[in-house]
Amino acid sequence: MRRRIALLVVLITGAMPAGIAMAEQPVALEAPVTDRAGVLGADADEVEDAVAELRAETGIALSAVLVPSFDGETDDADWAELTAMESGLGAEEVLLAVATDEAAYEWWIGDESTLQPDAVRALADEQVEPAVVDGDWSGAVVAMADGLQSTDVVDPAMPSWSAARTAVVVLVLGGVLTALYLVTRRSPPAHRAGARSS
Repeated sequence: MRRRIALLVVLITGAMPAGIAMAEQPVALEAPVTDRAGVLGADADEVEDAVAELRAETGIALSAVLVPSFDGETDDADWAELTAMESGLGAEEVLLAVATDEAAYEWWIGDESTLQPDAVRALADEQVEPAVVDGDWSGAVVAMADGLQSTDVVDPAMPSWSAARTAVVVLVLGGVLTALYLVTRRSPPAHRAGARSS
């Protein structure tokens, strides 16, 4: 899903010297936050913390990539979708792509995601887009991360597990299995007990 502020595109592209191509090909992401536009600066830590908190609290993995411009050769496809494919993102992952020189953004979620596309679209329209328009690049990513923590974006028909809940379940199951193992080790077999009593 792409949102573009047309006036800014005209002003920026008209001011660029001929022959300079700022478009970026879809990329294979290697980190949750990729700033190819070099715009986050001191705000990078805030963005990374928001993305990490989202994953810890909900299990939702958000990747954010900021580039100067989306590649004009991929108009027939979705830049974010191609980047998600290049990056091997899974069904429970979300991608937010921002083109800073164009004041444009795209988002992607997997086909089997527990997130509701309409709710994510509303989140992007109402919270991410204003930040993009204002050139608040870190604010755009943080808005997406914070908004995805809302239960309103999760499909109620789909199961939703957070990383914290998964860890608790694993610990509880591990404790139960350990306790059962210790009990069976300490309890003598029935035939041994009968042999000693005779």
